[in-house]
Amino acid sequence: MCFEFTGKMNALDEPVFDAYHQVIDLIGNGKGKYKGLVVYNEGAHFSAGANLAMAIEAMKAGRFEDVARLVKGGQDAYMALKFAPFPVVAAPFGMALGGGCEILLHVDHVQAHAETYAGLVEVGVGLIPGWGGCKEMLLRYQAREAGAYDKHTGGKKIWFSPKTTPMGAIREAFQTIGTAKVSTSGENARELGYFKPTDKVTMNRDRLLFDARAKAIELAKDYTAPEQVTSIRLPGKTAKAALDMSVQDLKIAGKATPYDVVVSGHLSYVLSGGDDADMTREISEQDILDLEFQEFMKLVREGGTHDRIEHMLTKGKPLRN
Repeated sequence: MCFEFTGKMNALDEPVFDAYHQVIDLIGNGKGKYKGLVVYNEGAHFSAGANLAMAIEAMKAGRFEDVARLVKGGQDAYMALKFAPFPVVAAPFGMALGGGCEILLHVDHVQAHAETYAGLVEVGVGLIPGWGGCKEMLLRYQAREAGAYDKHTGGKKIWFSPKTTPMGAIREAFQTIGTAKVSTSGENARELGYFKPTDKVTMNRDRLLFDARAKAIELAKDYTAPEQVTSIRLPGKTAKAALDMSVQDLKIAGKATPYDVVVSGHLSYVLSGGDDADMTREISEQDILDLEFQEFMKLVREGGTHDRIEHMLTKGKPLRN
């Protein structure tokens, strides 16, 4: 089955998330008429992310419960996609930004057009990824470090190594999200971690849907849904302090604005695991999602965030406040 959402810049909001749940229910266990799902559309761009016009209207009116429902709706929809009992393939092209990029982070496979510009750009509007972007980038960078470690050591176990200490992955996720890195191509998205090593690129846009459908059918054979990761270890306050110090250095050097410091502080809190995190305590994907929600909802009450969103909507570029 193909899931297509339409609208101005294919912005994402609650009706889109409701439709995700409807299509998941229609496909069921993947053993009936439909074997899998392809997320695709034929707009100018795959998706520019959340519906900011609707969000800022709710923020300025003080309807924060509407914003909370939007954030929770996105989290629930994307987790439902990730753990669906059938394969989900996304076929992006053009811009896949913010929430549009977070779709790609939660599917089984990405079949991207070569001209795909993916990125978690929420800091540009005074926010952090709230639909699982922080969580997925942490998991991906940790997996990349563990894989590189095994390759160089032949799987030899050392108790204190990049495979068991998460700071490298945290630092890389902080840099990628905090500087709003956007890929220059489908291949570059793989280098940045927005695509998995197994994701593929289609050169001809006219073949994109065909290739994505073929991959979904291939994956449907003996498909097993992933299980939620519950063994994440994050260092907590010490990691946050190190990240915050690096941003203060950038501010002193004139490379970060005062509000960059505010936003990055909320981002570092999520990526480091929060106040209660330490290396002896395992947390789950859902725990990190809860942190994303908590810090996102703090930022939507900030005037600096409102200024950034309005500037983006009216000027089409980030405000450096």
